[in-house]
Amino acid sequence: MSVLHVNQIGRRVREIYEAFIPRDDLKDTDPELDNKLQTRCLAAFAVQSLTDCTVIDAATSVIDGGDDNGLDAVFYSESQNCLVLAQSKWIKDGKSEPDSGEVGKFCKGVQDLVNSEFDRFNARLIARRESVENALSTFNCRIILILIHTGKAGLATHATRQLEDLLEELNDASEIATFHLLGQERVYSMMAEGAGGGAINLEFNLSSWGKIESPYSAFYGMITGSEVAEWWKQSGELLFVKNLRSTLGQTDVNRQIVATIEERPEDFWYFNNGITVTAKSVEKTAAGAGNREHGCFKANGAHVVNGAQTVSSVGRFQGDSEKLEKVKIPLRIISLQDAADEYEALITRCNNTQNRIEARDFVSQDKEQQRLRLELQMEGVDYHIARSEGYKPSARSFGLDEATVAVACSLSDSSLAVLAKREIGRFWIDLDKASYKKLFNPQTSALQVFHAVLAQRLIESKLEKSIKSLEKRSGKRYGVLVHGNRLLAAIVFSRLKLTPKLVDPKFDPSVYETDVENELAHAVALITDQLSNEFVESFPAVVFKNPTKSKVLFDACLAADQKTQMTLL
Repeated sequence: MSVLHVNQIGRRVREIYEAFIPRDDLKDTDPELDNKLQTRCLAAFAVQSLTDCTVIDAATSVIDGGDDNGLDAVFYSESQNCLVLAQSKWIKDGKSEPDSGEVGKFCKGVQDLVNSEFDRFNARLIARRESVENALSTFNCRIILILIHTGKAGLATHATRQLEDLLEELNDASEIATFHLLGQERVYSMMAEGAGGGAINLEFNLSSWGKIESPYSAFYGMITGSEVAEWWKQSGELLFVKNLRSTLGQTDVNRQIVATIEERPEDFWYFNNGITVTAKSVEKTAAGAGNREHGCFKANGAHVVNGAQTVSSVGRFQGDSEKLEKVKIPLRIISLQDAADEYEALITRCNNTQNRIEARDFVSQDKEQQRLRLELQMEGVDYHIARSEGYKPSARSFGLDEATVAVACSLSDSSLAVLAKREIGRFWIDLDKASYKKLFNPQTSALQVFHAVLAQRLIESKLEKSIKSLEKRSGKRYGVLVHGNRLLAAIVFSRLKLTPKLVDPKFDPSVYETDVENELAHAVALITDQLSNEFVESFPAVVFKNPTKSKVLFDACLAADQKTQMTLL
């Protein structure tokens, strides 16, 4: 690559984003003006390249400037449930790469943001605070780290190690963070196809394939797991930029996909919905002409618009590679060569918005849930165990999600509280597993569940009040209140010995208002201190999803002697 390519990249990003990027802090007399504009436009390009956002969204996500704390762009995509954090470096000669100091500053900025240290950032980031907080507290939100530059593709050893350490800490409890290094060569190839995802060209074989001629050309058949794994190896999450959701990490569905590969690879075709790909053009090569059993195909400008979890789970499979060869996956690939511009978006939307059966839907058939619902009905309480658009919680009604969280927090088992925080769906994926049976079994009484919900609501109201009373919504104490809500609830249930009292028909959670406030104050203070000492390098958002670290905090709070009243301020 050359300075010519750098200049071409510069012209292209300026044409697209310059009119929309923030520049109120820039002066026309600044000798570095061009370099700063190029850097900001490149950061906007990075955001749009890995999300479904518009040009204006990407441009206004730029926070580069004074006190940016190493982050040049921050964007949360609700539709893809991902938080994008980007650093951009404009390298004029195209020969060097970001140094370890610049990478270190980026890593520190990411750490501060995840730790809710908002006062360490500039006004542009503060303006995006609500969306960032929403992202950090949303279940399964992915964090996408991007380092984009116009130099050499690689990074020095020390810079690489800093990024690896950061990813290891972010992914301590579950895989939520990924890193993308976009050097000059990669950026240039992406530019060749426009800002929406790059020139991804796929070559693959289909068995038992067929073709649809009208109204638009499309092929379908079976592809092996090993070929799909190669897609992931070559392109990673760039495959999914047109999808409404990218990879979701270690979800119940993804674990099931991996389990099928490991245990029943021959059954994969029967158990999986398959993959849908759109492409600018699709052609069958001459190999295997006239034979519908096997065919070789090429797809230009391809995107996976449905099946991201299948592709990523297959791609990340660490087991026997021979099992991937046995895996057959349904695939259909649609050519957009003769379609209207908006047709790809329509395909994507329709393929991702159909009603799906989820694990929680099967819970409504469980005999224990049916029993609890009927018993509560006799008490004048509505327990909604099936998903319903019309359901609204009230003083005498609650749903399965709320019941699961409340009972999990009430059982003096920190691992259950962690599971409720990290991935509530794990309780429902197998109704015969211990995690579900501990919550709902023949000994679980209807009043116990209802009163647990009422107590949990009281605890959450006190947490919300405490958050609002903070002088600044940032720092470790704020992180404890937001991310530690489930563990804090479990601590309160245990410290006040509420669980045995839940079966009492006269149980009234309001009696414990003062006690709840005091216990929360004590636990928040103690946990904040522990995070500042024992887990000083850990992110609160990650610690409270880690069973081992959370148990240390839980046990410390239960063992502590509370002699004085404390406040949350």
